[in-house]
Amino acid sequence: MILYILLAAGAMIPAWIIDRADRTTGAAGTAGGNGAAGAAGRTEPARLNRGVLTRGGAVSFTCFLILFAMLFIPAALRQATGNDYMRYVEFFHLAQYDLYVPTEAGFNLFVKLIYRLCGYENYLLVFALFSAATIAFFLLAIRQQAESFAASFFLFMMFGYYFQSFNTVRYYFALAVTVFSIRSFLERRYAAFAALIVLAALFHKSALIVLILYPAARHVWKKREIIAAGIFGVSLIVLHSFWLKVFLKLYPSWQDTQDLAAGTSVSFGNILRCLLVLALYLYAEGKGRSLREALREPEEEKLRFYLNCTVLGLMIYVCGWFIPEVSRLCYYMTFTQIWFIPLLAGRISEGEERRKTAGRVRAIIAAGAVLSFAVFLHNASDPYIKVLPYRTFLFHELPQTPSRSIEIQQRY
Repeated sequence: MILYILLAAGAMIPAWIIDRADRTTGAAGTAGGNGAAGAAGRTEPARLNRGVLTRGGAVSFTCFLILFAMLFIPAALRQATGNDYMRYVEFFHLAQYDLYVPTEAGFNLFVKLIYRLCGYENYLLVFALFSAATIAFFLLAIRQQAESFAASFFLFMMFGYYFQSFNTVRYYFALAVTVFSIRSFLERRYAAFAALIVLAALFHKSALIVLILYPAARHVWKKREIIAAGIFGVSLIVLHSFWLKVFLKLYPSWQDTQDLAAGTSVSFGNILRCLLVLALYLYAEGKGRSLREALREPEEEKLRFYLNCTVLGLMIYVCGWFIPEVSRLCYYMTFTQIWFIPLLAGRISEGEERRKTAGRVRAIIAAGAVLSFAVFLHNASDPYIKVLPYRTFLFHELPQTPSRSIEIQQRY
């Protein structure tokens, strides 16, 4: 636990330096007459100036690499840390010999390629490569879309996304690629967006759900559409046994699994977070104008997308509580809160009267995020999470796995 606390605190140092360097770059651009991002108070990633990397850009890039290394090293050195680590070692083994595994084709092909290149079952390298790719996509997504890199990275760590990526490595890789694709989606670069989603789906097919959810999140909902969505949500609650059967038809790999047998429960913590974010939105945007009209403005499209992502995530948590591992669907939506919350906090500062309370609101947000992290660490040793205690192959041996007793001849 102490390691995770120190890592989260220490990682904020390069994140803060990146944020300061980017703000300096934005301010310099404003002074030169071409810094709209700096004028808006938004962190703009340092760029090349006429082909020459500026001092601020060099500092930002160096700190970005340091931050990546700080997150990558613990992830790459871990062994038997995570609730499904041993199960994935077994999946790697079975995939190598073309035996049945409930994983996607891209994942299986990747594992076979690494094992054959190494000449032996180098599961540590597979985990390390997944960690590197996942962390890289997460950090790039935050850097591209954050109003404040430091604030969004702080929420990323406090909400536990990094530490949870020690579990279900293929899902968190798919999640990282998917949230990285959001910028392409919002900028209407649909070919790039589709290519990234296909890549994500090759490792975890749940990523395909965003082909429905992201357009819905950007959509300006009419009254009759909201009523129809409400009726559908009620049907999910009332007829949950029927809808569970439909879900299992669409996702048969969940059939007869331990997770399904263990049952599901309402995720009160995630529901509360969504409600608090919506409350922050109402406070930040309550400026005497029609919110519906404000959200119809083209420049408000990002705000509408983030808002609807939280609303849809809340709806899935409440109405789809019976779906096994429902958070895997919701995270595609609620991950955007790490950008949404700083965006709203920045809007509170607009106006003399509101600026006086902005500091207190930010303090409350930070305290709430730290509390969320404390709750996560308290539950981190739970068998369904199991990212604590942290183990590394430097000091621990890998326990025996069932697949090691399987003879290769079983393929035939």
